[in-house]
Amino acid sequence: MMDRTVLLSGYIPHVPQADLRVPMSVTLRQLRVAVAVATHLNFRRAAETVHLSPPAVSAAIAELEQALGIVLFDRSSREVHPSAAGASFLQGAARLLADYDRLLCDATLTTQARRGRVTISCVASLAGRVMPLALKACSERYPELEIDILDDVASQVTVSVRAGGADFGLGVKPDTESSAVLFTPQAEDPFFLVCAREHPLSTRRRVTWKDLAGERLVLPASGSGTWQIVNDQLVRAHVKLRGKTPVSHISTVYGMVEAGYGISVLPATALPAAGHPILTAVAIHGPRLCRILGIYQRRDRSLSPAAQTVLDLVLEALVELAPAKFDTRRSEPV
Repeated sequence: MMDRTVLLSGYIPHVPQADLRVPMSVTLRQLRVAVAVATHLNFRRAAETVHLSPPAVSAAIAELEQALGIVLFDRSSREVHPSAAGASFLQGAARLLADYDRLLCDATLTTQARRGRVTISCVASLAGRVMPLALKACSERYPELEIDILDDVASQVTVSVRAGGADFGLGVKPDTESSAVLFTPQAEDPFFLVCAREHPLSTRRRVTWKDLAGERLVLPASGSGTWQIVNDQLVRAHVKLRGKTPVSHISTVYGMVEAGYGISVLPATALPAAGHPILTAVAIHGPRLCRILGIYQRRDRSLSPAAQTVLDLVLEALVELAPAKFDTRRSEPV
């Protein structure tokens, strides 16, 4: 008698909607029926398992035995057992079906993007705010997905995506165009004045660019999109500053402003957390300035299912932090 524990090996048989043909006209349906009979040693219980009638189970076994040219089961009026010739075949069939189902399961998991590694290139100001939300959601929904973050300056995001070092990028709308990378705008990210709560401008509901005249401005380094956008606006507004200090990290900006060294102008997604004990943010108008946030992708390469899943989570986080979506959803070449 065949060892039922060895036969089952964690496999629970079921009948698929369509049969996959294998040599000698043996079908997966017939194999599943045979394994079910060998598991339950009873045609009626096997029929219930594979959702067929007992006569249909008997017919499937007869067809399989005829195709193989062997008797799979020794039958009596009360019992059914694998035959000596059938025992080895049925054990192999159980292993084959388990491997087949595992293969389909793995393929389904991949298609549903529950596994894999995804690399994202992201400007630093977004990496510290958007990515934590996206990664938290990913760990909760897709714990087997792994994500690598490249926190780059704006110019490097395009380079990373173009070179294939990142599956996609999250950054600011570029000034120059390229045929290799596609930029899709997603949200507006308005700029605010950031200053210490004891600064004279901190009590205002809003300020103009001209109100910044004579101040020392601390900004992320010149390779960042923020530096270029803010500097261009100051030139257009004819604002003369006491000085500008470029730094490499947002945390350094905060530290400088907290110490009273100067003020800063930062996008909404890079502002200090609400309720910060020292720093506050004030809206800037005249005019209102926004940077356009969006996704960078290779034009000649579609995203993997895993990358698409992570991208959806990134967009969810982006909308949570910058809810004002961009007016047009058209893709633009960069």
